[in-house]
Formats: sequence, C-alpha cells, structure tokens
Amino acid sequence: MKLIPWNEISKAGIRTYFPISEFGGWGLRGGFFFNKGKGKAINVSGDIGIQLILKNGDKLLIGTKKKEEVIRVLETYKNKLI
Repeated sequence: MKLIPWNEISKAGIRTYFPISEFGGWGLRGGFFFNKGKGKAINVSGDIGIQLILKNGDKLLIGTKKKEEVIRVLETYKNKLI
C-alpha cells in the first residue's frame, strides 16, 4: 500500500467518471498504455470517484460507493491542501 501525504496533493474532489471510456474498464487501470492523460484509476464498480491531482502532476482516481462519507472527509481536511 502506498500512502500519499497531504502535502503532496494539489487538488482533491469527488467526480463522476466513465470506467470503460476513460480507463478501459475496472481494476487498477491507466498509466502506460491506455489514456495516459487521465492518470491512473483504482476502481471495482460504479462511477463515482475521488480525483486526486498531485503536485508533481500525477492524477489518481479512486472509485468509491461512499460518496457522502468521502465528501465529509474532504471537507474536514481541505485546509491541509496547500
């Protein structure tokens, strides 16, 4: 498991995404071969995700079925994103 420190995150938010057209399906996706501009995605089902944009320009989308909980967490920690 890789931890991403808050000070490495430029932006974080919730968004709707399209697993097949954006990342070529579900699972650990993206990167070298498919749609590099979208970054990487970790998703198992659904179409709601946490979009992270790191200060180094990397993008990571993490799928979730707990949208409301994620919104609360991001609101709590939004002041840590500098």
